[in-house]
Amino acid sequence: MKHVLCVLFLLITAFSASAQTIYKDYEVDSAARPVGGLPLLEKFIAANRRMPYAAEVERTKGIVIVSAVVEPNGTVSEVKTIRSLRPDCDREAVRVVGAFHAWKPALKDGQPVRQSFTYPIRFAPTLNQQSEPGAITTYFSKEGNQIGEEAQAAFKLTTPVDTAGLPNGNPVLSKREGSKWQRAVENKFEKKPFVHSNTDDPSLQDSLQGYQLVIKDPIFQSWNGVIYSLYPDGTLMARQHFVDGKEVGESVYYYKNGLVKRLEERLQEGKTQEWAWYPNGQMQQILVRTTTVAKPEEMELLAQWDAKGNPLVKNGNGTARFRSKHNHQWVTETGTIKEGRKEGIWYGRLDNGSLSYRETYQQGECSSGVAYYDTDSVTYKNAWQNPEFKGGMQGLGNFLSTNIHYPEEAARANIEGKVFVSFVVCEDGSLCDYEVLRSVHPVVDREALRVVKASNGKWKPGSIRGRKVRVKYNLPLNFQLQ
Repeated sequence: MKHVLCVLFLLITAFSASAQTIYKDYEVDSAARPVGGLPLLEKFIAANRRMPYAAEVERTKGIVIVSAVVEPNGTVSEVKTIRSLRPDCDREAVRVVGAFHAWKPALKDGQPVRQSFTYPIRFAPTLNQQSEPGAITTYFSKEGNQIGEEAQAAFKLTTPVDTAGLPNGNPVLSKREGSKWQRAVENKFEKKPFVHSNTDDPSLQDSLQGYQLVIKDPIFQSWNGVIYSLYPDGTLMARQHFVDGKEVGESVYYYKNGLVKRLEERLQEGKTQEWAWYPNGQMQQILVRTTTVAKPEEMELLAQWDAKGNPLVKNGNGTARFRSKHNHQWVTETGTIKEGRKEGIWYGRLDNGSLSYRETYQQGECSSGVAYYDTDSVTYKNAWQNPEFKGGMQGLGNFLSTNIHYPEEAARANIEGKVFVSFVVCEDGSLCDYEVLRSVHPVVDREALRVVKASNGKWKPGSIRGRKVRVKYNLPLNFQLQ
């Protein structure tokens, strides 16, 4: 009996020692590695690393090297700096490396073990802006393109910011006059509440009352620059870049824990590449969305992984799974992806396993579907149907050209421009909630609103899976003298 207890004690002691031992990568049979490979870790670091504002002001450039331990369960621990740059950059390097918990652990004798690793985090100032205490200055060419050199700039925009680099005052646009800068326009900074409608994150409430930091052009009343959306506690929710009210460039959306949820990069007109992550840093999917007048949105899924890092779709082929809201309930949608697009029969199921909808796809196009609402079922051809003017785009163009009357006051003053009007197409096709998103001149704006309101009753409502819904619609109206 004593012999058995002694053997058990030795085994337990050996196991405990093995569990506590931290191995180097050359001491194990299979080294720890990021799920999906090193490029996915590099993409995560690039998306989540934030340059501290004080370091930006000092134009800091350099590398922080951190060490950490990959645990047998794939998480990271004991993250620390082994080569310092400056305290704020050191803290950011530790944060971003310690936030990635999507590792395949090291193996020794067939068992997962602890393994140390080192990783460099690079910091460099933003090339196309100049930061100073309390302000960020960006430079533009005479064509309006953002550039990095003040000497070549025709305009500069100075935005007051807080210690985190977030805007907190009215930006001022200056124009070069010889060797000096002359104040031209003061934009308007607003901190306003907004309601975030949650459709992609089951960990959050259906809607949240957050707030936004917004910059508006005082002449055209359109959004300009970077717009920050924040959760109720002030945590960053999204960072989007707008020019004349239109989203451009890169947009980033964050989880409550501060990690990037989704990164969108606009590649060209109508095409956006999107990367999405799970809250632990594991890559969720990579896809490309294309939006045109003919097709409101076309999706090409390039790759997808489950929460444990198992590949579901590789090189545009596999069985995909999406999580979304339908009829105010969370639904898991599954089906085949072929060459990046939906193919065959797709099922949407509620969390209790019951069927919410079934759809058939051919090369990404929905050819038929049926959705179940309590005791009712609705059949449809298109899963998503945008509102449409009766007669289509040609009919809308004919209506506008026939009904728009150029204001005499604007014509005499040679006032031209494009007014963007927003409105909601209701379930019955009627219009409401009119708003001028981009102004040209009060008299021109009034005419744009008048003609849009005159189109009330001439619209077909939008629908989602056979049910009519309210949809916000943005319409540009061009006023140009002949």
